[in-house]
Amino acid sequence: MFRKGFKKSVLWAALLIAPMCMSAQEMVEMTTAQAKSYYKNVSRRWVSCHDPSVVWEPTSQKYYIFGSHLAQASTSDLQNWTTFRAPWGIVQADGSIKSGVSNADAFRNNHVKTIKIGGQDVAFGNYDVHAWSAAYGNGYNINGNLWAPDVIYVEKMKKWCMYMSVNGPTWNSSIVLLTADHIEGPYVYQGPVVFSGFFTTNNATITYKNTDLELVIGEQATLPSRYNHGSNAPWGESWGDYMPHCIDPCVFYDEEGQLWMSYGSWSGGIWMLKLNEETGLRDYDATYPLTGSGKNISSDPYFGKKVAGGYYVSGEASYIEHIGDYYYLFISYGGLESTGGYQMRVFRSKNPDGPYTDGQGRSAIYNDYVLNYGTNPDKRGQLIMGSYGSWGFMGNGELAQGHNSVIAAPDGRSYLVYHTRFDDGSEGHQVRTHQLYVSKSGWLVASPFEYSGGTTTDADIASKNIVPTSQVPGTYSLLVHKYALDHAEREVVTPVEITLTPEGKVTGAYTGTWKVEEGNSYITLSLGGTTYNGVLVDEQMDVKSMRAITFTASASNGVHVWGYKWRGDYALAYQLNNQTEPVKEGQNVSTHLDFESFLVGDGVNMAWTSNQPGILSETGRYNPTGYTEDVPVELGVRLTAGNYYWQKQYSVTVKAESYPTDDWQTGIVGHYSFDSTVVVNSVDSTQRAILMRAGTNKQPTFLTDGNRNGKVIRLTAGGNGNESYVRISNPLYEKELPEGFSISFWTKRVDNNEWDALFSFYNSTKQSRLYMTGGAYVGYNNNAGNWVDINNPSSYKSVKITAGTWHLVTVTVSRNATSGVKIYVDGMPITDCICTGSLNGKNITTAGLYDYNLLVDHVANSSRLYLGYGSFWGTPDVYMDDLILHDRVLTWMEVRALRQMMSRVYDIGKAADIDEVLMDVPVARPADDVIYDLSGRRVEHPVKGIYIRNGKKFIVR
Repeated sequence: MFRKGFKKSVLWAALLIAPMCMSAQEMVEMTTAQAKSYYKNVSRRWVSCHDPSVVWEPTSQKYYIFGSHLAQASTSDLQNWTTFRAPWGIVQADGSIKSGVSNADAFRNNHVKTIKIGGQDVAFGNYDVHAWSAAYGNGYNINGNLWAPDVIYVEKMKKWCMYMSVNGPTWNSSIVLLTADHIEGPYVYQGPVVFSGFFTTNNATITYKNTDLELVIGEQATLPSRYNHGSNAPWGESWGDYMPHCIDPCVFYDEEGQLWMSYGSWSGGIWMLKLNEETGLRDYDATYPLTGSGKNISSDPYFGKKVAGGYYVSGEASYIEHIGDYYYLFISYGGLESTGGYQMRVFRSKNPDGPYTDGQGRSAIYNDYVLNYGTNPDKRGQLIMGSYGSWGFMGNGELAQGHNSVIAAPDGRSYLVYHTRFDDGSEGHQVRTHQLYVSKSGWLVASPFEYSGGTTTDADIASKNIVPTSQVPGTYSLLVHKYALDHAEREVVTPVEITLTPEGKVTGAYTGTWKVEEGNSYITLSLGGTTYNGVLVDEQMDVKSMRAITFTASASNGVHVWGYKWRGDYALAYQLNNQTEPVKEGQNVSTHLDFESFLVGDGVNMAWTSNQPGILSETGRYNPTGYTEDVPVELGVRLTAGNYYWQKQYSVTVKAESYPTDDWQTGIVGHYSFDSTVVVNSVDSTQRAILMRAGTNKQPTFLTDGNRNGKVIRLTAGGNGNESYVRISNPLYEKELPEGFSISFWTKRVDNNEWDALFSFYNSTKQSRLYMTGGAYVGYNNNAGNWVDINNPSSYKSVKITAGTWHLVTVTVSRNATSGVKIYVDGMPITDCICTGSLNGKNITTAGLYDYNLLVDHVANSSRLYLGYGSFWGTPDVYMDDLILHDRVLTWMEVRALRQMMSRVYDIGKAADIDEVLMDVPVARPADDVIYDLSGRRVEHPVKGIYIRNGKKFIVR
């Protein structure tokens, strides 16, 4: 999740009177106990089912899905699924049904033996589709090749009809009808609906004589040439270049009561046939003219009418549903694997058999080959959603969503049911369900989160403001779904942030305007010059009881966007359930308080007050300068979200001014504050740092942070040599360093990257390096066989430098082998360090046996010090501030003293602010002139260092 857009104020009294421009009567107080009822985990029971086809069964009041490889499940709420297995049956001589027969036995003999054509009874014959699919041998059989069934209740038959794909390896596939009296079976094979792959071969099993072709077009002496595209066809041609592959059926009623079936996969495109309501088989009286020739056949007497695809352009899993004023055609493009680029695209038509077009009027039929998925795809069809990363409370993002079905349910809502894989590197898949809405422009848009039992209908959308207009402004997480994705690398879209202002403006990652109409819930957004039309709803988020204000919208160019922000009461409830208070009642305060980290969610405003801001400010800054006694302080905090608030008071004691007795100052040879764009060593102004970049990454940037004075520097990860880093003149270069050295710095990591370098002393000529990574891992390698690892993450997994919080990190390297390398985080040593290494060809596993002179001498011989870069990997995402180097080894107590003084109001120094440099000259001053060191302590006799006098900084050297 993200934390942006929070507002801070010290106007505590004003907030008590009129918070957020509302009257006190409008505000509702929320207690921590009440918040627990808002924030709960929501259980889900998902199932794995490739190619789920959904259907409603009114007697049980359940939804059922049927998928490939006989995956089947049911649910009463579209959220929790229970698997089952519908058995196959065969009709016995006495008319009873034998249940539980094998796949092979179930599909050898069709039950229907006679059909009517032109009012006359005609022998239907027997069609062994098991033999048809297994005709090429090589162990290929029906098991594992029963794909993508579609189930529908046919009223005239009073039967549940299952249309099953029986796949063969060389387009020798078929779609067959099975029926049952109950939706959970047993299902009996009635007969085939359509065959593919009957080109001339030497295999007598694969001949058009074994299909129903002649029942449709009449007896043929030879196979018509338009179907002769197989192993005996001219070189380079194949069945799939011209004709459909008979898999992936979708059966539906049109608004006139006619039963249709769309089918097909890649190859020659998606086709449609009329079905006979009396038998459930194809309507043998329906005729289709031969239109076009070669690869441009758009209508065929046997295969029916082409409605999409062709030229072997990807496209499978057609699904057609009538919602509102249109028939909507869904097609999945690309390959279904996690690296296959699977995407669902949508077209619409006023007629069940087309023509189907997208938002720019482009036909779903292709007249030439194009690639319609991947990094530079043809962008035909509305992209109802694409691969996206973690969203809301999702653990993993989704990718390769597809082979969906849709149901316009009896409850007045429509649902999109599909299978998806996840961005976890696996091929695991599960079924997901999203509600569909019809936008004002007549296009379907999908809810941003899984269906959670919501009751909003399209009629509600069209007739009332579901979300009060006053609640719409705010900061939203936004997903802009992408056609072009590097699917081979499992690319997903990640959320960005926009703000909808009360004035109707959009700011943030995209700029533009927004508007919600009065009397309905249609929203129009202009984002980056593109207009999106959609709906605004109140929706529950995935796997939590949290509710959010969401929008889902589409543009005429096919791009869809999702956005959400937490509702005020739920935003505050999340805060109260997850917050860690930065201060406790009765606490003694002797360092800064981290008020900023108090906010853990989205959309919450925070205001702190202090009755003694000079010693403990409203931002938590601790400044005891001049106080010789402890001071009681009253703190207050108020959190608001929407028209809900929570508040609390704290009585604390701010400890009087104290100073460490241990020497933390002696030996400082370098300090880089990063408070100016000219980064200078405040101890030696001749030494500077340079902001660097490599590859396509950007240079580090200067930013402000509420928990640091002045500015901090931000480094960003790039990977593959695209580095963002700081190159620094090493203050330890060419020094003797008789003890060793110490390096300290403040850092706030963006993530828990364990491998990329926070700092490194790197000699590019010798390719030798000493570095530390975000995982508290210190490594040295001289590129000549001598190396040592302290806390290598492959054996040491505890990350001490946690992300999202500022830490003072100190590393000391001593020439004394007993001391060796020591690592301190916030003044405390990491005591469970693990050491491995190699010294002059000998393996070292005990820290005290290593020669640490190598490390110290390496630093003394390295003219450059780097922030980021210089390890064997790259630069992390990290904030850094106040880099300090000592030409000696600090003791533990001196490290603690350093942290104590660096946790005061003042930074060590700001080079750009220095007004005067005094070179070994005594400071002549009047008796009433007061000099302070940078910690705020009064100094009578300044020695070498940086000081403040009359509000100005000067250096004594």
